Amino acid sequence: MQTNNTPYQRQIFVCTHNANGEKASCGDHKGEEVFRHLREIAKERKLHPNIRVAQAKCLGQCNTGVNIMIYEGNCPPEKQGTVPNSVWHSGVRLEDVPQLADKYIKENKI
Repeated sequence: MQTNNTPYQRQIFVCTHNANGEKASCGDHKGEEVFRHLREIAKERKLHPNIRVAQAKCLGQCNTGVNIMIYEGNCPPEKQGTVPNSVWHSGVRLEDVPQLADKYIKENKI
């Protein structure tokens, strides 16, 4: 087994779990669309895969979906200890995507 630092500047996990109406899920709130839109923005800005937008099939907080979990990685030495290494957003809607993209999908800004 090898252990290394994460190869990404930032990882954005978007819950896309869809329980098909059997119980509350991020799929009820367009989690798949939120994921696709954020990933497309990262690609348009030519920041994917350095900033990785990935699906999470379930983050375990379905009642507050859509949920997004963000991890910082490859933090430059001058920023170490000054940036939270993880952030959680819940109740995310499609109309929140531009604000999230402007905050998290930008080059070398942690």
